[in-house]
Amino acid sequence: MSLYEIIRTLLIGYPIPPEMIDPNFPVFIQRIGGLNLTLVVTVLSLLLGTPLGLVLAMTRSGPHGGIGRLPLGEKMGWWALQGPATVIVEVIRGIPIMILVLLTFYLPYRLFRLRVPPIILATVALSLYSGVYLSEIFRSGFRAVDERWVDAAHTLGLGKWQVLLKIKLPITLRAMLPALLGLVITIFKDSSVLMVVGVPELTFSARQIQVAEPVSYALVLGLVLLIYWSLATTGSVLCNRLEKVCSKHLSE
Repeated sequence: MSLYEIIRTLLIGYPIPPEMIDPNFPVFIQRIGGLNLTLVVTVLSLLLGTPLGLVLAMTRSGPHGGIGRLPLGEKMGWWALQGPATVIVEVIRGIPIMILVLLTFYLPYRLFRLRVPPIILATVALSLYSGVYLSEIFRSGFRAVDERWVDAAHTLGLGKWQVLLKIKLPITLRAMLPALLGLVITIFKDSSVLMVVGVPELTFSARQIQVAEPVSYALVLGLVLLIYWSLATTGSVLCNRLEKVCSKHLSE
């Protein structure tokens, strides 16, 4: 196996046999593999985890933490949701990511006899994982908002959702940006645990090469390390620049 073929396999994965394609799901999400799959799962997990994290953060922050002043009836509704939201966060945060992945992959079939493409289950697992940690990042950002600014916004006649979108979220974004950018890189690297359930992402593709072809173990492992390191480092540099740009824009 030439160096070009090794790199190509790490980037796009091994081709999936036609008999393993489930006609009930799009072919694209079943054929994608290698680094392409790693990047797709990372992006989808963060996109889906963001609204989940925001909802959990606002719920756990209480009626004043996420939106502002609310009538008594709505306050009681928020308080009733705090318990379940706290349970979700504490349970998922207390489970190792590998255990969370295993549960996500094996429970749907055991409980409901559902067979779902690995990329969907992988996205669900990492979305839960990222959503919980995003909720804590959002909560820390909410604490950076001075309630006097919220009171001033209400005095000016802004509604609760206007306060959230125009006051709280911009200030929250600036406070949580470093932790948020760090989580993006963490999710990208932690996606390698998906190899334990046979998801053909970058690390699993490297393992397939080592099993199927008589190539140097050190060569394949070195290439995988180089890919992860180069992308993570590039992402870190871009994130630092984005942080500076956003901080300058939000401070104006």
